[in-house]
Amino acid sequence: MLLPNNLVFNMRFRMVLSILAVILIAEVGAAQTPAASISKPAIDPNGESGYRALLSRGYTPLFNGQDLTGWRNPYPHGEAKVVDGEIHLLADKKFFLVTEKTYSDFRVSVEIHLPEGPANSGVMFRCHVDDDAEKKVYGYQAECDGSDRRWSGGFFDEARRRWIWPSTKGRSTDQFLAHAEESQQFFATPRVRNALNRNGWNRYEITCLKDVIRIEVNGVETVRFRDATDASGYIGIQHHGEAGQTYRFRNLFIKELPEIPADRHVALTEQQPVSIKRINETVTQIDFGKAAFGNIVMPVPPGRGTASVHFGEKLKDGRIDQTPPGTVRYGMTPIRLGQQLGNWVVPAPVDTRNVAQSGLMNANPPAVLTPPAWQSVMPFRWVEIEGVAADFPFDLVRRRAAYSATWNDDASAFECSDETLNRIWDLCKYSIKATTFAGVYVDGDRERIPYEADAYLNQLSHYTTDDDVQMAARTFDWLMENGTWPSEWSPHMVFMAHAEWMYSGDTEWLKHRYESLKSKTLMHRSGDDGLVRSDEADQNRHDIVDWPKQERDGFVFTEINTVVNAFHIKAMEQMEEMARAIGKQADAEAFAARVKLARASFQDKLFDQDAGIYRDGIGTDHSSVHANFFPLAFGLVPAEQRDGVLSWLKQKKMQCSVYAAQYFMDALFTAGAGQKALDLILADGDRSWKHMADSGTTISWEAWEMKYKPNQDWNHAWGAAPANLLPRHVLGAQPRTPGWTTATIRPCPGKLMLAHGKVPTPRGPVEIDWTNKATFNLSLSLPEGMSAVVELPAPDDSTGVFVDGAPRAAIQRGDRWHVDGEVTGSVRFEVK
Repeated sequence: MLLPNNLVFNMRFRMVLSILAVILIAEVGAAQTPAASISKPAIDPNGESGYRALLSRGYTPLFNGQDLTGWRNPYPHGEAKVVDGEIHLLADKKFFLVTEKTYSDFRVSVEIHLPEGPANSGVMFRCHVDDDAEKKVYGYQAECDGSDRRWSGGFFDEARRRWIWPSTKGRSTDQFLAHAEESQQFFATPRVRNALNRNGWNRYEITCLKDVIRIEVNGVETVRFRDATDASGYIGIQHHGEAGQTYRFRNLFIKELPEIPADRHVALTEQQPVSIKRINETVTQIDFGKAAFGNIVMPVPPGRGTASVHFGEKLKDGRIDQTPPGTVRYGMTPIRLGQQLGNWVVPAPVDTRNVAQSGLMNANPPAVLTPPAWQSVMPFRWVEIEGVAADFPFDLVRRRAAYSATWNDDASAFECSDETLNRIWDLCKYSIKATTFAGVYVDGDRERIPYEADAYLNQLSHYTTDDDVQMAARTFDWLMENGTWPSEWSPHMVFMAHAEWMYSGDTEWLKHRYESLKSKTLMHRSGDDGLVRSDEADQNRHDIVDWPKQERDGFVFTEINTVVNAFHIKAMEQMEEMARAIGKQADAEAFAARVKLARASFQDKLFDQDAGIYRDGIGTDHSSVHANFFPLAFGLVPAEQRDGVLSWLKQKKMQCSVYAAQYFMDALFTAGAGQKALDLILADGDRSWKHMADSGTTISWEAWEMKYKPNQDWNHAWGAAPANLLPRHVLGAQPRTPGWTTATIRPCPGKLMLAHGKVPTPRGPVEIDWTNKATFNLSLSLPEGMSAVVELPAPDDSTGVFVDGAPRAAIQRGDRWHVDGEVTGSVRFEVK
């Protein structure tokens, strides 16, 4: 039956239909531009790349490509045979080929090629078989509709309730007819109506998790529905019964859910207390020095009755705060006193939101689970054991803290002449380590789900703090299957793929994921001028700009806004670059043309010539910091306008959240205002990382202070941006070419007197040591197989660059000396 949240469901699709009105306009215009070839994923005609891609993403084949092992035909009619690695179905009456095994929660992927002429097929899932019935196979089906009706991707209930979404009179039960009009309108919109390639291969992806069902056709979501009729069943494929027709299927894969990445990629580390204090006659407080996700193991306390273990992130008046603000964590677990010998694990209390696999329809994807064998974990620094005698061996209590199994504390280092900056580095580096507990990047402990923007910031900082980083690629795959709703979060998936490629240089990994990224550029919302449109629902909910809302510097939302379009253009630029890297030259040229069009429109329509800065959007004269630092960070500001935008931004304070500050600081460092960036990082007041470090927290916060986000948590790695800003900009090491074959060394010293450190790369560490006194001196050590292009600060009175004591050709451009050629190995530079 349909669960009693029809109201939520119907409200959601009324909103979707308003969005699709904008999509209709956008796609009509885009059809006459190069966008037509790059607006949605393409499927390889021979299927080989799709096969390898699914294996790469952790899927298990349902079909071995050789025979029909694992499948059966419950009908007396119909023929199924294997031809060139495909399953071909032939019949003159309807039949289904089904798996021999049943499945419950999963994501299944199947490619279908319909025959010419009248044709109808589909993928059965959680379906049932009654060998004694005439209609032997019944249950859920994802429709593959070859007719002019074009309901491909629809949700059908074979031999039972028939059409669920869309629904239609005479072919649906009454409970589904309530949304007949809106569901049919939904399938009439171009993006959904044209999702199926009628004369080619089509990829169907169906996700079932608890009662939530999603269907996607060629990357277009056609169904998101709740139905609890079936919790498990078979997978099946259909021949509709047209005589002489051959239906073709290939690349049949499944990934059973839930995935628990920490099973293989995270280890528990037992940690001793830093201090133990008897609070009163019944309570002992244990401090582990820093917060971590975990639980405790302790000897069994003697006696009868029960005691309590209190876990907390925050103290109040010297005790664990049992009513902390926001999502700062506290919990209590009762324990039994007994006569047993040995130790037992005391699990942390379970927050149901952190294990939810199917939340509200229009809310969160599934939470990332931790291994059941661990028992439950939570972030805490202190425990208070209440009700255990004072002579108990509290020094034997251990915290079992969860960190990435490959984390290397010695992989990275940073130290400079400002002690506060050093404390900020320590805080932010540990924040990245502490939040690796789930095996993929999650948004702290409030929801324990990945979000695209959070994950990208985590990724940048993980690369600069650890030397064996596979978590970024895992998180990317997770988010491609469990995406969230904000507009700008979608292009972050392109950023994540590009960053992973630049870090690893792995073009095979990129090839397996490139096509799916086309749906993440927001191209489907762009018009014939190349700019993305935002309808009312986008402006009210999907367009984030910054979070929480009060951090938006008064941003005015309009149909065409600067921030969303800056993300769109940057994502397309990176898609062009990645397309060239994997040999997709036609795509690269199409992206390049689209970027050129969008850049021209962006500058013409969104730049205020009189003020010399960008407006928030078309139809407003308001200019927020976000409308200016995002374009500057993304390299979208023309050279002749850059100084004006930078000058304006240098007058501003930290008028954004800890998330957007990543981009604000990137913009300032890259544009030559490194000292301004350091001033903001180190500013007095409560809107800086200095304030965060001075607070005593040991993991970065989700916001600058509780008053800016009352529900914030204290274990949120998107607040740890200096973990990448300091190595990338102050030390100055960044990849220039994929896989760090070439690096850019571009230190931004500002007023700092010295800095030294170690930046991990897949080829080994880059070691940098510079002093900024009467002259600027830099010692650089590169790992084998890496060369570097070097850009050094150019003080006003400097005349040239010396390398290992000898003059070296260099060109001064603005405030930088660009050293001629590339260097390798260990090199000393001096700017005189």
